[in-house]
Amino acid sequence: MPHIVMAFAFLALAAQPQGRTLEAFSYPDTETARRHWHPQFGSLPVRVEKLDDGTTCLALDAEFQKEGDRACWDWKADLDLSQDSALVFEASATNGAIYGTVGIYFGTPSGWYPSYVGALPSEWTPLLFSLDAFGREGSPDGWDKVTTFRFSIWSNAPGKSTCRLRNFRLLPRSQHPNLLKNGSFEITGPPGQPYAWGSGHWGVGDLPWAADMDLWRRHWHVDTSVARHGRNSLCIENTPDLPLLRAVSVWHTPPESVQKLTASAWLRSDQDKLSVTLQVGGRSTKAEIGREWQQLVLKEIPRTKHMILVLSPEAPGKLWIDAVQLQPGDEATEEFEAALMDDLLTVRESKVDWSHPRRTAEVAAGRTTTGPVAPAKVSIDEKGRFLLDGVPYLQHSLGLEFVSNLDILNFVAKSGFKDVSTQIRESLTTEDLRAILDRCAQVGLRTVLWLDGRIPRERFAEHIKALKDHPALLCWYVYDEPSGDQFEEANARLALAHELDPSHPALINYLPDKLEGHQGDIYSTDVYPIPHSGVMAAIRAVARMKAAAEQERKPVWIWLQGTGYAYWMDREPTPRELSCMVYGSLIEGARGIYYFAQVPRTKECFDEMRALCVEVDTLAPALGSLESAPEVKCETQQVLCKAFAHDNRLWVVTTNTQNGAVDAILSLPGAAGSVEVLFEGRQVQAADGVWKDSFGPYERHVYRLQARAAVGPHLPAGSLARYHVASTE
Repeated sequence: MPHIVMAFAFLALAAQPQGRTLEAFSYPDTETARRHWHPQFGSLPVRVEKLDDGTTCLALDAEFQKEGDRACWDWKADLDLSQDSALVFEASATNGAIYGTVGIYFGTPSGWYPSYVGALPSEWTPLLFSLDAFGREGSPDGWDKVTTFRFSIWSNAPGKSTCRLRNFRLLPRSQHPNLLKNGSFEITGPPGQPYAWGSGHWGVGDLPWAADMDLWRRHWHVDTSVARHGRNSLCIENTPDLPLLRAVSVWHTPPESVQKLTASAWLRSDQDKLSVTLQVGGRSTKAEIGREWQQLVLKEIPRTKHMILVLSPEAPGKLWIDAVQLQPGDEATEEFEAALMDDLLTVRESKVDWSHPRRTAEVAAGRTTTGPVAPAKVSIDEKGRFLLDGVPYLQHSLGLEFVSNLDILNFVAKSGFKDVSTQIRESLTTEDLRAILDRCAQVGLRTVLWLDGRIPRERFAEHIKALKDHPALLCWYVYDEPSGDQFEEANARLALAHELDPSHPALINYLPDKLEGHQGDIYSTDVYPIPHSGVMAAIRAVARMKAAAEQERKPVWIWLQGTGYAYWMDREPTPRELSCMVYGSLIEGARGIYYFAQVPRTKECFDEMRALCVEVDTLAPALGSLESAPEVKCETQQVLCKAFAHDNRLWVVTTNTQNGAVDAILSLPGAAGSVEVLFEGRQVQAADGVWKDSFGPYERHVYRLQARAAVGPHLPAGSLARYHVASTE
């Protein structure tokens, strides 16, 4: 399977930038289309479909027998793309969730230019691919010598699907392109938060901000009343009593053809002189910014991977930032030029749903965890369940990549978490670590201790020997994301942890390219797909780990994305995206969830975490039960569902995995009468084992029904293999 290049964007249907149109997806009938499109590797021939508005599209049918199957089609034409900057077309798919990877290729006589995207949405959605971001396979002869356009799909599951394509266009190159997304802060999501910009690092971890994010949002936000370009600017208000804040862009890797760049930003302050530093690519410049807009320029920046632009006020005061650009060459244009995909991203992000799934006010309010932690025996049973004092335990952590002040742990407990996963850097002594665990125990947090791989092995051993009996300790997390020769060191530390503390499980967290053969006591990986991929990336990773872990009788845990606006993550997950990733992971077999990392910048994301603390704890006993449950089915493929039996009840956990509303029919043998919908304060009616319900985008529902065991003629007494399901009334 090819590596997915994160250089594309899912884009919402709207007015499109102009460019030259190619006929590849526009044919009057199937016979004509098939003269130009040639199926490869045994794929089905293309079709032309007539749409409701009277137009046509190209339809690509696929029948996948197993995961990893490929469907592929070639369109032959001699093309000169040397003056084009990007490819744009619209796509939709029926059952597109089974697409693991979609490949877009331009072929030349001696090689290919490839780019990749994940699963396609069900609604018509424009996709943009920058030609500079395409890779190379073989020795392609140049963009002026293209002879083939190839569209290829790899499956992540068996099944039938149809991909539809229309409006194939190429966009011209700009004289002075801006490579930086959202440099004028016009693309926003939740109030005050600009797309693709943050204040540095994953989430917010330093006090006082982390414990009062409303305070942070008052000092770092989009200002809709002041602008040099467009309608918005970014306003940073630093005051003498608080730490200084700065503006940091997400990553950008320029094309290899670009060797030198120029960065610029228009700045204005509320003072006569406010010192501000512009830094990018290892170079920096400083200027005194006054009350009128002025452009700060930094030239001769060498190209590197993962370039980040940082604007740092050096003293208290108000700073407005606008029209930020990163341009190839040695010239900064005075007038702002939006990045290639900004217009389409503006439309897409304006349609993103930041509302929460339906729930009662009581659940939405979250809870507070209180201490102290009681000592408990930690074990994993023969069924692969993680146990505390013999009772199944579902780990549900806020991840903290650092603890700069112990009071952040009080805030985590106050926010309702009962678990925390803390990274322990090499600079911390054993006594520093003991202080963290003591505070966790005091406020009621059980702790997954993530011992950084850079810690010397002697200190690693010292930590374990000194703290193995601490009541707050849940397990040892001995290595993160090993690769290459790091596997040997990770395994050595795992063995050492087992030797020094046989009473606590120890785990290695692996990269998502290794979902089988995990060496620790717990399967664990991390998947952060928003907004470049989709929720199914995380859910599928859990399903693959579960298939392997079940054979080894190990629990499955998953790091989910809880932050954004940093590195490659242009924004945080919405409440619905986060909820869907959690529920989909639980349905597929995860029994441990961590959120990476620190406190989210948006209130919406953190409020969803707090509500999920309540919901996941409510579900935990059913998810850990060994009682047999009947199979629940949903006729809508995009809705995942699974039934669990516990305490003479059946619990049906579901989630819509698509960003669109759907009506679904669920069936469970014997279901009749009123069915309680947990967390939502409502009921649905079932008859003859069937009920209907509506799902909003990425929405979950949990149904609870009364049940009693039925002993069949060939079943031993006490068997729970079959159920009579009764009304909850």
